Amino acid sequence: MDIQFILSQVFGFIAWLLLVISYFRESTNKILAVHIIASIFCALHYYFLGAYSGLFICSFEVLRDYAYFKTDPKADKYIFMSTIPIYLIYAAFTYTDIYGILPLVACLLDGWSLTKYRKTVIICAIIGYSLWVIYNIHYMSYVGILSDGLVVIANVIALFKKDIFKEDKLESIFNK
Repeated sequence: MDIQFILSQVFGFIAWLLLVISYFRESTNKILAVHIIASIFCALHYYFLGAYSGLFICSFEVLRDYAYFKTDPKADKYIFMSTIPIYLIYAAFTYTDIYGILPLVACLLDGWSLTKYRKTVIICAIIGYSLWVIYNIHYMSYVGILSDGLVVIANVIALFKKDIFKEDKLESIFNK
């Protein structure tokens, strides 16, 4: 193992730890601030692995999520639609293999699901994070395999909870 690989795993662990910590913050602004810092560490994680699709996605999602947070929930679908060309252009210019497309598909699915019903969000999270697990396996992101794998398991459990089938509409993924 070289130092670059070790650094990637350390940065990935820090990103994961910050994401866990963020959910215990008192306000949405504090959650967002910690998420942005975590995304920077996540981007560094993928950079040191040479996983450039992951690097792009982590960097771009900071901007996308900030836009979701700062706008009215009714604008979420327009924010999502405006990201599609950016993802497609990036994919067209950087395509090397199928693995590089997986994070893009996962993020498109994630963005689309943000204003859907809770059950749809959970199903999309299962699919999207499963794609991330495959991507992480390919690039040997051990922290990513573990953390994204846990998210898949948690969402599968949530999907089969009896009360999840109440189709309540989510106004936005962020509480404004």
